[in-house]
Amino acid sequence: MSVAAVVVSYNRMDLLRKCLSALESQDRKPDEIMLVDNGSTDGSVAMVRSEFPDVTVYETGANLGGAGGFAWGIERAIAAGHDAAWLMDDDAEPLPGSLRPLAEAMENAPERPGFVTSLVVNPQGEPNNGHLPDLSADPARQLKAHSLGGIAVNSASFVGVLIDLKAAAGMPLPYADFFIWFDDAEYTRRLNRGAYGMVLPDSRILHPEKQNQADMAGRLFYYLRNNLWLRRLDPSPRTLLQNPVRWGAGMAVLALRQGVQAQDRSLWLRCAAKGLYEGLARTPRTIWPGQLLSGTVQLGK
Repeated sequence: MSVAAVVVSYNRMDLLRKCLSALESQDRKPDEIMLVDNGSTDGSVAMVRSEFPDVTVYETGANLGGAGGFAWGIERAIAAGHDAAWLMDDDAEPLPGSLRPLAEAMENAPERPGFVTSLVVNPQGEPNNGHLPDLSADPARQLKAHSLGGIAVNSASFVGVLIDLKAAAGMPLPYADFFIWFDDAEYTRRLNRGAYGMVLPDSRILHPEKQNQADMAGRLFYYLRNNLWLRRLDPSPRTLLQNPVRWGAGMAVLALRQGVQAQDRSLWLRCAAKGLYEGLARTPRTIWPGQLLSGTVQLGK
């Protein structure tokens, strides 16, 4: 099985160096390491070409966010003929021996999972509170995962998730319009619906703990809009039984709480109003594998 490691990066050269070093040090090395650079201005690309000459570099030319970067990364991994892609941000650091158990589980499974993900840990080696597994309540999926040494989950973050590219080739790419936040949960939920997904505790990847954002400032827009998109795009029974008005009300309450903490009330009001409106009234573009490389769809325009 051919595996591409896909790293999306933007202006974090020192962290990127650690990530790429960890990838090259794996006992089961990726067959290709792909860097998708989102228009970095800190010398990251020059550093990679100098210090990691075997890494394939693709420059998007603009900051497309994590969502756009991973859409491009998966597009290129499929086009290169790989069987699976190990996705991660530039601030992720795979621990030694992390790829082998993921690849073996996917390759040896009687029924191939849509994804197998590493357990995300903090610098203390404990489960990362910002990336706790979203455990599945489906007994059949738990049995499948248990037979491979894993635990069935509903979704995963783009921090050490190995995805089946055969499944990915038959469905739309991650929604690039999400830009940041929840694009990974939405995409892996789709992979999970077509097969099953699991976390493999034998594979671990280091990632900083998320900081509590009492004031999200301009990012509040993405949080509200994408949270609503995530629910509207999920056809699972547990989501369909909920009322869209209730989702909007819940996000409105969160927006009000953010308003109490906001340093810039004008920015808060604009982001809250726009996020709630677009989350309920609009939907992200659907982009299929092949459309980015062919130029049929362009990002960042």
